[in-house]
Amino acid sequence: MQFPTSSTTTIRNAFTVDVEEYFQVEAFSDFIKKEDWDKYPSRVEQQTGRLLDILASFQVRGTFFILGWLAERNPGLVTAIHQRGHEIASHGYDHTMVTKMNKEEFRKDIRKTKEILERITNEEVRGYRAPTFSILEKTSWAYEILLEEGYRYSSSVFPIYHDRYGWPGFGSEPRVMAKGGNSEICEVPMSTRSLGPLIIPFAGGGYLRAYPWFLTKVLFDDSNNGGNPVIVYIHPWELDLHHPEIEASFFKKIRHYHGLSSTEKKLECLLKAWKFDTVANFVRICKIK
Repeated sequence: MQFPTSSTTTIRNAFTVDVEEYFQVEAFSDFIKKEDWDKYPSRVEQQTGRLLDILASFQVRGTFFILGWLAERNPGLVTAIHQRGHEIASHGYDHTMVTKMNKEEFRKDIRKTKEILERITNEEVRGYRAPTFSILEKTSWAYEILLEEGYRYSSSVFPIYHDRYGWPGFGSEPRVMAKGGNSEICEVPMSTRSLGPLIIPFAGGGYLRAYPWFLTKVLFDDSNNGGNPVIVYIHPWELDLHHPEIEASFFKKIRHYHGLSSTEKKLECLLKAWKFDTVANFVRICKIK
């Protein structure tokens, strides 16, 4: 990736939101059946509203990757996000990981979600993020299907080792993954930094909540000073200190609830310290090979 790095240029990082309910996260998938989702109290509208207000106070536009399941039930939320000037993108229909679908199931999933979101916004949806970053090397067949279905970028790869996701060999640079006719689709991987032999994920989700602020700042500065934009991601439920506690294993509850009280303050520090934009604009500015 080539990005302007002159002293007169301020790097614009990408701010992203995975719009999903607290009970839809993969960590709870063994404890909550999808057919029971409607039984849980919805809290996504209120917390997304808070997030929209925070972004507005810093004049930041971002990309909201939205579940089709949520969009069907709350089209007004999608409209509110869109009217605030944010990019609307797909997070799949019901948070099923790509690793749990075959090719035809995946095609139906991303086509259905795209149609739902475009019907609400009357605007083309070009971006996709796989639930739980589940495009891995073994599911890289997804790019051809995404391209065929009209998507032009994905932000679905975490180039690390992890028990649920990860494509360690992908590297940190965005790159074109498939071409067809005059179109192509690129992957914008999630941000990491190297510390000796270690590859450290940062700037989003549980990593933002768990890391002390000084570590996030050091990693962020190191990236931007080297001319590398950072991809930040957050979930609306991470701003919600009072969402219901799910009965799950101790380790999974720790993953989900740890650091929630620090999320909003860290988020505001991020927005105050650095510049942000949508993923679509990030892709438009960068020269991706």
